[in-house]
Amino acid sequence: MSIDLKILEEAVERAVRRALAETRSEDLKILAEAIKIMADYIREGFRIFDERFNKMEDRFKQIDERFNKVEKRFKKIDKRFKAINTRFEQIDKRLLALENSVKYLMNAVNELKSAVGATLEDYTAVWLSRWLEGRGYKCEIKTRATVFADKPREVDIICLDPLVVGEVTTAIRTIEEAENEIRKLLDNVDAIEKIHGIRHYAKLIAVEVAPQEVAEYLKKKAEELGILLILGRKY
Repeated sequence: MSIDLKILEEAVERAVRRALAETRSEDLKILAEAIKIMADYIREGFRIFDERFNKMEDRFKQIDERFNKVEKRFKKIDKRFKAINTRFEQIDKRLLALENSVKYLMNAVNELKSAVGATLEDYTAVWLSRWLEGRGYKCEIKTRATVFADKPREVDIICLDPLVVGEVTTAIRTIEEAENEIRKLLDNVDAIEKIHGIRHYAKLIAVEVAPQEVAEYLKKKAEELGILLILGRKY
């Protein structure tokens, strides 16, 4: 842009000098002066335009630099997200391996119980018998019984005099599972109370293993609802 403007200025200067040199009348001199003024005006206009164009070019360069910086930041963020995603994938693999280990352990425990001829219900029945004896009751406790109330109901632990109803489970892994066990126990207690026309003396839940969070939830709900809680191992 600057080179073209210089060439134009030189051409205008030559034309003006030639016109002034060759003028033979006052009118031609006036015309030449007018041409010179017009040339100066055009030259100044091109100079101003050139300055503005250069400023715009500088601004575009600054914008390009800013976009480049933003692009670099996004690339860094993208790398971080990829790293986080990789970590989550590794955690998922570890959790899956841990879950498989827990399943294997639970199967081993169940096989061991079967080998010695005892179940968690049996252990709970022995504990409940001792607990009732300490309160002056001697009761025949049944395990894995079917009670005919509003409908046939499978009950893990039951004693009729005094009325004690219990749910026994090997593991409760989530709060949702805990809520289901509590709801099942309360429904069984309510139905058996109605069919026998007596109030229950106690209700219990026995859990062999549960995560720490679920164990704390069970303790809280047991205290609120008056449930005897037999809790084994927490992890």
